[in-house]
Amino acid sequence: MPVTRNLDFGIWNYMDSVQKVRIEYSKKGPIRYIGHLDLMHTFFRAFKRANLPVSYTQGFNPRVKCSFSPALPLGFESEAEYIELYLDKKIDISSAIDNLQKNLPERITIHDIKRLPLFGKSSNAKIRAVAYRINLCQFSGESAVSLIASKEDIEEKIRNFMDRGEILLIDKKGRRINVRPLISSIEMARDRNIRLLLKTRGEFNLNPRIIIKTLLGVDEEKLAFVEFTRERFLFW
Repeated sequence: MPVTRNLDFGIWNYMDSVQKVRIEYSKKGPIRYIGHLDLMHTFFRAFKRANLPVSYTQGFNPRVKCSFSPALPLGFESEAEYIELYLDKKIDISSAIDNLQKNLPERITIHDIKRLPLFGKSSNAKIRAVAYRINLCQFSGESAVSLIASKEDIEEKIRNFMDRGEILLIDKKGRRINVRPLISSIEMARDRNIRLLLKTRGEFNLNPRIIIKTLLGVDEEKLAFVEFTRERFLFW
């Protein structure tokens, strides 16, 4: 019996020391061309250099116990990325933000580190929609898209697009999928930015580039200089 009490005390002592946090950051500028795997390794190196007490999985090939927000398409900027990370001991949040920021590339900006309950669903499992902003102008100057359609033309295209009962796209496996139920809203702002809200379906996240390409009826070349930004996640 005393052994059991000691074991219970050890478990509770461990649970009192470990911590789960969500690191919230943005990704802008040239760093948008870094792929998801390279981004992960960039953060792993930063964790080590910042002396964060990260937790590792057990076994022959230990890995950092963490999960990243859904992979961002290459070339997209984001104001809303996050990492859920397990730590072996509690940390001072303000110091951790400063230390981590010093060890990250320019234009990856840490905005906050929030403490989370140790147990429960991950943030990825609670995503219900994702908001995007699409700027039809280049990062500098005018894009080919803005030259072939006026604001009024694009607004009419949006109305006709949203009135369709089906919007069929071909997925990676060659299947035809009706993505219309996943498009919650599309709006054209005064600054020629398109605001797009896409629902999620399980682990399936619809690429907004495909939606804009279909909406405007343009090819990939004309989308090359269009600025896509992930603005925020909406959670259940």
